[in-house]
Amino acid sequence: MQYLPIHFDTRGANILVVGGGPAAEAKLRTLLKTEANLIVVDTSVGPEVSRWASQGKLNWEKRDYRESDLDGASLVYAATEDDALNATIAASATARQIPVNAADQKAACRFITPALVDRAPVLVSIGTEGTSPALARALKAELETILPPETGAFALKTKVLREKVKALLPDLADRQRFWARILGGKDLSAQLRVSPEGLESQVEMELAGQDDIAGKVLLVGAGPGDPDMLTTAARRALHAADVIVYDRLVSDGVLELGRREAEYIYVGKTPGEPSIGQTAINQILIDKATEGLSVVRLKSGDPLIFGRADEEIDALSALDIPVQIIPGITSAAAAAAAINASLTTRGTNRAVSLLTGHDAKGFAEQDWASLARPGGRAAVYMGVGASRFIQGRLMLHGAEGDRPVTVVENASRPNQIITYTTLRKLPDDIAAAGIKGPAILLIGYAERETISSERLAV
Repeated sequence: MQYLPIHFDTRGANILVVGGGPAAEAKLRTLLKTEANLIVVDTSVGPEVSRWASQGKLNWEKRDYRESDLDGASLVYAATEDDALNATIAASATARQIPVNAADQKAACRFITPALVDRAPVLVSIGTEGTSPALARALKAELETILPPETGAFALKTKVLREKVKALLPDLADRQRFWARILGGKDLSAQLRVSPEGLESQVEMELAGQDDIAGKVLLVGAGPGDPDMLTTAARRALHAADVIVYDRLVSDGVLELGRREAEYIYVGKTPGEPSIGQTAINQILIDKATEGLSVVRLKSGDPLIFGRADEEIDALSALDIPVQIIPGITSAAAAAAAINASLTTRGTNRAVSLLTGHDAKGFAEQDWASLARPGGRAAVYMGVGASRFIQGRLMLHGAEGDRPVTVVENASRPNQIITYTTLRKLPDDIAAAGIKGPAILLIGYAERETISSERLAV
């Protein structure tokens, strides 16, 4: 991150804008919303700037720029139609340690004005570090449809209510959990449209039930890795969580959707390395929920598919700790989507088996005779290390060596790898492709003739 986004206090600040043409006018449309003293220097200005000056919204110095104009300036905008002059102004301001923005000269800028979604006092700033102003504007337009005009009034009412909540909940962590419940478990856009009176009623009702608040655990599917594949319910759970207990395969992009103030506990298991046991994980969930906290147990893919969910549910239910399950997109579905294939195809297979390559005893035994029959299809999780074992068992039970197999590593992620092979060549092609996992083995799934692997490597 080259540019640090900050919100600058403009009260009483002197902001100098050198220029009175279109570039300056564009800057001033945003600056007029601030509480700064605006000083415009140029021999002539456009009609809009002139009108703002006549209305007393800014001070227009009708003359050429001189370096002394920088005296006392908190921010400087070099926005003339002369690139050389803008560069000179920027250099002088930088020498004085005054933040400066030079129109259309990124290298000369010490700061960049982002695109703004203005729902004062709520402001959303969108920057692309100068790479694509058009993209910033497009994102602004999208966000403006999500944040209703009532957002500002909602925020102002929240400011008033915070004092009441603070008086009743002196502990910061308790207050953070309180506001997460008000804002986190709902359709946010709809919640922001709630009237100030409606919001006050919600807060009063929530405060009245404070003594009855109990901890809970949510088993949440993190999906295959792409944050865009996370469900809305999962996003809300992460936003409201006090504690996030997560596995090794949960992507950073998904973790970033949790609150910064939440406690993050890593319980990942790496094959062949020491790791925390399931009993210890169960105890973490129990201890945190017993403290009255909202705990998200975040598992890659879907928690109900090879996620040991039953063991955690049983441990929590034995102590009457509430458990909620939020399913996720499982890796087999993401892998099939990556190759534009349906897991079931009319006339080919009426079922698909979801298998694991390993169990507690080692390589997992399956109904190999059924899988080896013509048309048999399966999605194998944790199958990379077991690929030679799987190959041997299937061929021993009559599966043809040229049966297609597709291996998808890191399905949906930027480093996704797709390898098309056959049962006979499966272990060798996995090794040749450098696939280490996590990967899904799609047995019986071939490359579609109309789609190349290059196009699928997204």
